[in-house]
Amino acid sequence: MDWLIQSPVAHRGLHKSFSTPENSYKAFKNAISKNYAIELDVRITKDKQVVVFHDKNLLRVCGVKKKIVNQDYQNLKNYFLYNSKQTIPLFKDILTLVDGKVPLFIEIKNYGKVGEFEELVYNELKDYEGKYAICSFNIEVVKWFYKNHPQVVRGLIYGDLHKFGIKSYKSVFIYRLITSNPDFVSLDYKLLGTLLPKITRLFGKSLVCWTVNSKKKLLKAQKIVDNVIFENVKPIKKDRT
Repeated sequence: MDWLIQSPVAHRGLHKSFSTPENSYKAFKNAISKNYAIELDVRITKDKQVVVFHDKNLLRVCGVKKKIVNQDYQNLKNYFLYNSKQTIPLFKDILTLVDGKVPLFIEIKNYGKVGEFEELVYNELKDYEGKYAICSFNIEVVKWFYKNHPQVVRGLIYGDLHKFGIKSYKSVFIYRLITSNPDFVSLDYKLLGTLLPKITRLFGKSLVCWTVNSKKKLLKAQKIVDNVIFENVKPIKKDRT
């Protein structure tokens, strides 16, 4: 799995302000042109279409207070990302665009019952010939892929739990790491100064961190992790020789 660390990962594509929105066709095309790996988010619509979108609702990006899961894709096509000309893409169309040119880090946004959504994602990916990994905060998603499609590279995303009032974040992390058995860990940058990177290494896992958005963070992260998920900063590519 050397490809996991060979190219810095553009967070939600190589986007820039409102002109090139996050998780848009244009942002992904920009990342491909720079040969960056791509991180993207997928959600499921009411009519069981897999779309590329981060938030659970349209408010922040499209200015409409409607949940993705309650909308058919035909309706979602009417909304524009940050008032640009870009619309919410179907996952399968982004796979066609990328076509194996760069690796994909696919975050599955599912905090409910697992199975149906994950199978829909896998069905889109099963004939895809490019390098990719699925990842999620939800350990049940990671476990589902381990059980049903163990050949798929899996990542456990883990963030700062203090905002949820969870103080024993180290114990929670170890539990999630053991029970989900990921191939790599995608860790919140805020946690790089804790014991979690060392714990990750003790379990023999590759380590990625998010979101690196300044030169200062980049320099710190590259001393600790194998790869970075970045935005608004020019990363340093590893020598492949």
